[in-house]
Amino acid sequence: MLLKSFNTLILCHFLVMLIAQTDPILMRVGNSDVRVSEFKYIYEKNNGASADYSQKSLTEYLDLYTKFKLKVEKAKQLRLDTITSLKTELDGYRRQLASSYLIDKEVTDFLLHELYDRMKEDVEFAHIFMPVADNASNIQKEEAKDKLRDVKSKLVAGMKFEDAAKEFSQDKTTAAKGGQMGYFTAKLPSGFYAVETALYNTPIGQVSDIIDSRIGYHLIKVMHRRPARGTVEVAHILLNNDQAKLADSLYTALKAGADFDKMALQYSLDKSTNKNGGKLPPFGINTLDRTFEDAAFGLRENGEISAPFMTKSGWHIVKRLNKPVQDSYDIFVRKMKSQINKDQRFDSAKLKLVSDIKKAAGFKQDKFELSKFTSTLTEDFYSYKWAPAPITDDKMLFSFGGDQIFKVSDFANYCKKNTKTRLKYDKSKPIYETVEELFNEYVNESAMAYEEKSLEVKYPDFKSLMREYEEGILLFEATKINVWDRANQDSVGLAKFYDINKSNYQWAEKAGIDEVKIGTNDKKLAEKIYKFVSKGDVSKLDEKFNKKTKVVDIQHVEFEKNSKDIGDIEWKTGAMTPLILDPGKVTYSFKKVQKLVPAKIKTLAEARGYVVADYQDYLEKQWIESLGKEFNVVIYKDTVHQLKK
Repeated sequence: MLLKSFNTLILCHFLVMLIAQTDPILMRVGNSDVRVSEFKYIYEKNNGASADYSQKSLTEYLDLYTKFKLKVEKAKQLRLDTITSLKTELDGYRRQLASSYLIDKEVTDFLLHELYDRMKEDVEFAHIFMPVADNASNIQKEEAKDKLRDVKSKLVAGMKFEDAAKEFSQDKTTAAKGGQMGYFTAKLPSGFYAVETALYNTPIGQVSDIIDSRIGYHLIKVMHRRPARGTVEVAHILLNNDQAKLADSLYTALKAGADFDKMALQYSLDKSTNKNGGKLPPFGINTLDRTFEDAAFGLRENGEISAPFMTKSGWHIVKRLNKPVQDSYDIFVRKMKSQINKDQRFDSAKLKLVSDIKKAAGFKQDKFELSKFTSTLTEDFYSYKWAPAPITDDKMLFSFGGDQIFKVSDFANYCKKNTKTRLKYDKSKPIYETVEELFNEYVNESAMAYEEKSLEVKYPDFKSLMREYEEGILLFEATKINVWDRANQDSVGLAKFYDINKSNYQWAEKAGIDEVKIGTNDKKLAEKIYKFVSKGDVSKLDEKFNKKTKVVDIQHVEFEKNSKDIGDIEWKTGAMTPLILDPGKVTYSFKKVQKLVPAKIKTLAEARGYVVADYQDYLEKQWIESLGKEFNVVIYKDTVHQLKK
């Protein structure tokens, strides 16, 4: 026992030393260490492309992060991290993040890397196919598999694949050709992920196991692999089958420097492209006639022109315009991430993840107990009113890691709560099949929840993310107590702050302006009104000019000095803008300054929003200053220096 304890101490010491070497301490705030990995995570996340690790950038962000850590250290000293409501809030964030994070890391990232690598190769294959209807029963599915099992045994015994395809394959299009499908490349359509996987995992010349797809079952033989052709952009000239001589003469002229666009316009019979120089949309393999594709992808340089060749459509001359290279991985992810999560492969990969979790966790289940539970069920199980009968002998149904146990009653309650799931099954479906599917769903959900508990250990980024959330909650609460609430509730302190700084809160100098609009394009009348106002104020305008009909409209407004809305009017009492005819030439208008209002200090009530905001800034600076005195801060300059680039 003593030896075991000693060995444990040695191991712990070794781990501490290893962490110190690989992830040194960058700074210490109070009793808390900040390691390089923590700082790099938050520095890169918040600075993005500006995270250049320059001296200036590091110094500025280190100062910000030190202030942040001082606040967090105070929050911990106040034991805010023990408050039930805050712990509950953090647990809620974790539940939301954990599932999506695990799926992103273990499923989405895997599928994206896998697909990106697969897209680098085209695979030529042949298949033997047995169709299965969407609504086929399990018995019908097994019958189709049995047929392929029999075919596979014949192949093992020495029968040639092409002969077996001709005799047994139900794909009438390819059976006569020995099952030849030609070259394909990832990504195959949704529902064919297993087929795609077989293409890329089966060695050349060998036959796969039975593969299922959304249309049935397949045996696949991989014939060849080649670097992926990707996509190509070409232009072409199309001629009739009997125009071989014309094709040769055009090719000769093009090689001598003739303009391809003009040739296409004059001679090409492809009416959909000849007006734009014969340009076709970009295409990949299995899009056009195979002979046409081979010729197009056979051109090695942009601008290269093929010799005339014939397809079912006629004679072609092809010019390569562009050969796009494969997207970088980052661009590929931006294009494909949303698509791949909707593909059937996503469900397949998720099931594989669950299988791996179960295996790693030592998953055990008691099928006998599940069978006993199933035997107690009747057709009422398909009703929303169903409730599980009392379970007197509540035994383990399955477990993870030997310590997380799920009993029969847990599964029964799961079935009760998931009414919608239970009711989606047809009553004609045997109850044992329905229970089996529900059980599998429950196990899968439980496996994911089990794995989510260890995310911090398995993924340093998730640990950093949760630390960021936790410290963010603590920072918010501590700042609320020490700054925001105080600024709003400390009326005496706010008033004192206002008295000291009230010169910062002033109404700007204003002008009281009369805007006069004249509802006529009669220039003489407008000039008469303008002259009348220039000699006095506007108070008598209505009495003098609006006797019979309203001609003049007056708006009294105030503008701050230098406001763009008043134009070039002189800033003095009595100043007027010129008389202006509006763009529609139906009315006139002008402005007159009636009075100037000098600048004055706002009252606390008038400036309250600005004063509170400034008071909060003041309180925060005071708070940070006091925290700097309360908690010792040590920054290891050598470690910081090593971060510089």
